[in-house]
Amino acid sequence: MRFSLPHLVHPLPALAAILALTAGSLQARARELTPAERDRPIVIASDPWCPYACDPDADGREGYMVDLTREIFEGLGFKVDYRVVNFSMMKRMAKDGSATAVPGMASTMDGAVVLPDLAQGNSANAVALPRTHSFTFAKPQDFERYRLGVIKDYDYGGTLQEYVDQNIQNPDRIFVLSGFGYSHLVQGLRMLSAGRIDMLLDDHNVLRWQVRRMGMQQQLATRSLKDDADLFVGFSQNDPRAPELARIMAEGTRRMRENGRLAAIMRNYGLEEQAALLSN
Repeated sequence: MRFSLPHLVHPLPALAAILALTAGSLQARARELTPAERDRPIVIASDPWCPYACDPDADGREGYMVDLTREIFEGLGFKVDYRVVNFSMMKRMAKDGSATAVPGMASTMDGAVVLPDLAQGNSANAVALPRTHSFTFAKPQDFERYRLGVIKDYDYGGTLQEYVDQNIQNPDRIFVLSGFGYSHLVQGLRMLSAGRIDMLLDDHNVLRWQVRRMGMQQQLATRSLKDDADLFVGFSQNDPRAPELARIMAEGTRRMRENGRLAAIMRNYGLEEQAALLSN
C-alpha cells in the first residue's frame, strides 16, 4: 500500500519553530469554539475496522486513527469518548450528529460528514485468497470466474462497487457477509479457508490484520487491488462544530506527521511500511 506524505526538508531549528507555531495555531482554533462547545465531548463511533478503528475488548487497543484523534483533541482539553457500534449504526450516528467523528472515511458519505483538508491515512481495496491461488486484478470483470465475499452495506467505490451491485443477486459471484464486530470477517475467512468462497474483499490493512489475528498466514494471502484512496476522520455535519473540528484535525495531523508521533502510533499497529514513509 502507498501512503503518500510530504517529505521533510526543514533543518531541526526551523522544524522546532514550525511545530511551536502549529501548536499555538491548534490552541487558537480551539478558542474559536464557545466554552459550551469545548465542554461537549467528542464522540468517536466506528464498527471494528482494525488497525484504523479497533474493538478494545478484542484487540486491547482502539485503533491508530482513534489514537490520533484522541491525542490531538485531548491535548487541547476536549473530552473524547470512543464507541464501538455496527456499521449501520455508525452511519446513522454520523448523519444525526450523535457521533461527532467517524474514522476511516474515504468520502463525505453523501454530505453527512466534513472531511479535513489533510488525510489521516491511505487505503486500497484488497482480496484475501488461498496462498495456492494465483490472481491478477486489472478490472472488476476479472472476478467473474470467482465467488467473492463482500461486507453488507460497505461501499468499495467506483467500478468495483458497480460490479458488486450488478451481481449482488447472483450467488455464484457474490456472497454477502453481515454481523457485528469481527464476525463478518471471521466468517468470511473461515469460508475462504473451507473453499466455500474463492476470495474475500475488504481493505488491505484490515485483511492483513485479521489474517494475522486468526493465525492464518500460512493458508491465506492478501492482494492489493492498487486503487489507493485517502482516508479521513470525518466530522458529522449535524454537529455545528464540524468545520472547526475538521480544521483542528488537519492541523494536528500535520504536526504529528512532522514530529514523528503519527509514525510511532502506526508502528504500534504493525504499519511499519507506512510509518517508514512518514520518516523519509
